[in-house]
Amino acid sequence: MLTRRLLVGLFAGFCVACQAGQGPAGELPPIQKVAINKHRALEVNDQVFFPLMAWLQDASNFKAVRDCGMNTVAGYWPNSSGTRDVTEYIELVRKAGLYGVMPYHEGLKGHPALLAYIHDDEPDLPQQVSDAQVVPDKRLRINTRTPLWRIVDGVTHTWSVLDPLAGASVTIRLPQPVTAESVAVWLTVSKGLAVARQVSFAADGRQILKVELANKAGQQKFPLPKPATFRELTFTVHSIYPGENEWGSVGEIEAFDAQGKNVLLSPPRMEPRTMPDLVMEQYCKMKAGDPSRPVFMTLTGHFHPHFGKWTDQQRQSLYPQYIKAADVVGYDIYPIYGWNKPEWIHLVYEATGQLVEMAGNRPVYAWIETSKGSQWTGPLENQKDVTPAHIRAEVWMAICNGATAIGYFTHVWKPAYSQFGVPEHNRKALAEINQQITRLAPAILAAAPRRQVAIKAEDDTQLAVLARQHDGALYLFAVNYDQRVRKARVTITIDGLGEGQEVTVIDESRSLKAQQEKFIDQFEPLAVHIYRVPL
Repeated sequence: MLTRRLLVGLFAGFCVACQAGQGPAGELPPIQKVAINKHRALEVNDQVFFPLMAWLQDASNFKAVRDCGMNTVAGYWPNSSGTRDVTEYIELVRKAGLYGVMPYHEGLKGHPALLAYIHDDEPDLPQQVSDAQVVPDKRLRINTRTPLWRIVDGVTHTWSVLDPLAGASVTIRLPQPVTAESVAVWLTVSKGLAVARQVSFAADGRQILKVELANKAGQQKFPLPKPATFRELTFTVHSIYPGENEWGSVGEIEAFDAQGKNVLLSPPRMEPRTMPDLVMEQYCKMKAGDPSRPVFMTLTGHFHPHFGKWTDQQRQSLYPQYIKAADVVGYDIYPIYGWNKPEWIHLVYEATGQLVEMAGNRPVYAWIETSKGSQWTGPLENQKDVTPAHIRAEVWMAICNGATAIGYFTHVWKPAYSQFGVPEHNRKALAEINQQITRLAPAILAAAPRRQVAIKAEDDTQLAVLARQHDGALYLFAVNYDQRVRKARVTITIDGLGEGQEVTVIDESRSLKAQQEKFIDQFEPLAVHIYRVPL
């Protein structure tokens, strides 16, 4: 039999869900209006709404998305789900009872399942670029993972693939004429690959040297018969040492002047995948085409100095510009899935707070990992598990530091690719987490209380608490986000908390008693507790 306390809790949960614009079965109403309120929360049809998103899903996965308590899908891959374009895809989203955050298309305007538009993913992704122009001949098949500018980047242990190697030719174009007295080639030699043998160099179309290379790695340097002045140097492979494959690689091509300077050297630099001015241009086009929907943008986690991809000056310059080009901003950091480092889990808390501070009055969301199976962290047997405790802690780390939406990354590449490769135990955890968020959304998205709230462990365990006032009660959402995975005895202080006042621990069938404006609770590693205090 249900206890009176549990019945009250279930009734309160039912009421919260209704206030969030969803019926008891989680049905989503057709969207007539989307707005952002003063608490950085999204509102749908004038009711607060907490997006719980799945990224880039085929329609065949929509049932799994719903079963895990998510209410929104974000992103669209051309022709996915057998659709001709995103306007057909959004209909599948609607029929599945979900909302969509979709790439802009003029045909989406006013669609009842369209929650928002979204920029192309991760415009700030750091990538190496070079001013060097290395032009392949028409026969070559280009390998984008080994860009041709690596031939002149000065890093001799990297290489560029020439496929096929026999007959391959590349031309290095320089911004101004140079004079060289010698040239050099760095070959890479690997089992099974063809290796360049007889090669030639042409300066502005005129052959200046033809030599035979030894079948060995490292630099092979040759003097020119006489100094050559040129703006274009063409390197051609006339014959090869055969391998099992027809392709091979070259580490570096060099040309030295009388002082020994490599006049071909063109080191790369780091630039974002898409510069902020182009992102702003895209944003303006979307807002001009349909001002009725907000625009989302997902950034990498590189605004956090932990990763060191950008200098402080670059971060301070780039990210405010990106944020101006969106109405809702988010990020992705996957400590375990992406880096195999559970000890980095605290970065989710820190990064959310940093983005909230930069975002001003914009809503902020975090993408959360849901399993192992990454393509970046080595063999599957060496990858560490993403557990239900990790997922729950990361979600509430983000919420406790200001996130007003959550997304889940569910794609895995190992042991086989799957868009929704979440193991069953994590699916069960996602359903519980998301149902709780949906039920408590009006409280999570409510105003901060006037009362001061503080949380502190007896030691230096890292804890966070979010305080919100809603419907005559104070709600506290607290998480132990300490990367050392330690338990703690925790004191939570609330100004004006009455002596002996009961504090309900939501969804745990227990309560605590206040003493001297505080109460004490135990937090296991990565634990989350939610408290309700009547006012």
